[in-house]
Amino acid sequence: MANRVALAALVLAVASLTEVHAMLTGPRHIRLGDGRSRQLQRPFSSVATHSLRKDLLAQCKLNWRNASLDHFSRVPPAGDITTFPQRYFVCASHWQRETADGTPGPVFFYLGNEADVTLYLNNTGLMWESAADFGAMLVFAEHRYYGESVPYGKAVKKHMGYLSAEQAMADYAQLIMELKEQYQMPPSTAVIGFGGSYGGMLAAWMRLKYPHVLDGAIAASAPIWNFLGEVPAFDPGSFAKGVTYDASELAGSAPACVDNVKATWDLLASYGGDDAGRKFLAGGLRLCPGVPLKSAGDVEYLRAWLGAAWDYMAMGNFPYPSSYITNGHGLLPAFPVRAACEPLAGGDDWSDADLLDAMAAAVGVFYNHTGDLACFDPFAGTDPDSDHDANWWDYQWCAEMLMPFAKDGDSDMFWPEPFDLGASVEACQDNWGVTPRPLWATTQWGGRRIAAGSNIVFSNGLLDPWHGGGVLEDISDSMPAVIIPEGAHHLDLMFSHPDDPLSVIEVRKFQRESIRDWIQQAAQQSPSVDPTSGSSSLPAAGGRFRQWAAAAAAAGAGASATAGDGGMRDSHRQAHGSMQRPLRQHQQQRGQHEQQQQQQHAVAMAGGRVDGAEAAVAEGGAADGCGGGGGGCPVHRAWCAVRGWAAAAWRQVWAPQAEVEGDARARGRGRSEGHFSRRLG
Repeated sequence: MANRVALAALVLAVASLTEVHAMLTGPRHIRLGDGRSRQLQRPFSSVATHSLRKDLLAQCKLNWRNASLDHFSRVPPAGDITTFPQRYFVCASHWQRETADGTPGPVFFYLGNEADVTLYLNNTGLMWESAADFGAMLVFAEHRYYGESVPYGKAVKKHMGYLSAEQAMADYAQLIMELKEQYQMPPSTAVIGFGGSYGGMLAAWMRLKYPHVLDGAIAASAPIWNFLGEVPAFDPGSFAKGVTYDASELAGSAPACVDNVKATWDLLASYGGDDAGRKFLAGGLRLCPGVPLKSAGDVEYLRAWLGAAWDYMAMGNFPYPSSYITNGHGLLPAFPVRAACEPLAGGDDWSDADLLDAMAAAVGVFYNHTGDLACFDPFAGTDPDSDHDANWWDYQWCAEMLMPFAKDGDSDMFWPEPFDLGASVEACQDNWGVTPRPLWATTQWGGRRIAAGSNIVFSNGLLDPWHGGGVLEDISDSMPAVIIPEGAHHLDLMFSHPDDPLSVIEVRKFQRESIRDWIQQAAQQSPSVDPTSGSSSLPAAGGRFRQWAAAAAAAGAGASATAGDGGMRDSHRQAHGSMQRPLRQHQQQRGQHEQQQQQQHAVAMAGGRVDGAEAAVAEGGAADGCGGGGGGCPVHRAWCAVRGWAAAAWRQVWAPQAEVEGDARARGRGRSEGHFSRRLG
């Protein structure tokens, strides 16, 4: 039988170990050369309860709800079981029913991934650190079938058909509606979704599918374009290339690391064909006595186990020591890939035994991060009760998330392993009785054609090997892409750390400014209704909105006045230093007259002169550079947002009798031809 490995099953995916051992890049059963199928084992399967922060849990209330098992079929599920227990946490210590600016305190809603929800409660610092400033209620909802939100109890594996992203998002939509009713929230209460990895995919997709429920979404490290059928096509080798980049000198690793990792696979091939060679491999890689390295298939599995360590470390390649990738079971060092490359820094005069020993030390950075292991057993099993999350993602991969992955051993540091769709289908049929629909994800979620959406910030780190399937360019003004050059898997969602790079600090600022925009939009789009008159009450001309808008406009105009010939965007690029945002097409330079005009408009608004505000709106967008959405700088975004809001407010409040042509002018005729890409660093 031809020697093949079915599926790119060993690229272990998504940020935490619970995520990683769950969200694989393929089914977790490895088809070996001798025809057998073996399941890749995963360490650290459950969340270490001692790692959960008691100070965070103390601010939260554990809740359970009877969630609908099937939202889409009117036929009762098997056994007439119509609900399942869904776990969620409400953390309302900072929630304000009405904030200082008059808007209701928002709900920050974490869309649970394929793991125990306490993992995200414990680590999503962006939500926790923003709660007080926004007066936000935090909600962490657990994804059906994962953690403790499991239908059918121990018989769950017989009823996997209700596990899907569509069903999970419907769970979240219903829960949000229930919370709004339970806490008697005003209709204008904004709900902002947060998610990383698969959770980031859910956040983006839910904003597209349920825009009336989710007012905006922070989609971190969300590989929504990691599927077949994308146009342009997704590169199946991007993940392996991303891991290789982390191990390269460009990313700060030892120069010889990549070549030495590649050379290791040659040694496995050379020595793996007979008993004496396999005994040499076992000794050189520090395998425990009795480890069953008895066939070429066992050597294939060993190779996959070694490669998986690099995948894990690349996803967790954070700039500070972190236990996130180990589920709290111990710290990995800062930049663990660099640490793993240190033993592989030499090699000019190495023997084969030296190279194997160096590889053992390298993967030990992950597998033996505590330093307690005297030897390795790649075939050791895990607790099946705690490892079910990994199995369930394997099902989801087959049923709806078929992501193609490949290695070529040339552009990456691994071995040739092209994506084999036929083998993937066969493995899914064997393991789950499910035949994948290769194009379903692009059919269901729109692939790259999602420009009709809005209010989503996509963030990706270039040290995260998942970024190849992520959104790296702005989709539209309201769906920008921000890049963290030094970021691993959803670093921006983590708690702030003294060793954070400037890029992630700036990205978090941008995300918070976007959230403020979305909250204001929700307040404006959901005006309060006077039940006695049946009419909506709009903000008065001298209210908080106009005051805030005038102040932001004045700040924007003042920044423009100092921009010189380069204009407002160039001035902010210079001010932010490393926060570079290259223009796809440079705008024409604006003259002194235009800058003075902007200042006059701002002064007119601040002074309450409606004619001045009207003139500012009617002049159009080309002169102020807002055609691309303001470029993402908070001051500039505020200025551009103000112009859009001022147009709407002028039409609805300040000039209710405006004629059709005047209204058209108020919307702004001019559009900037330049498109602004929000890349950082």
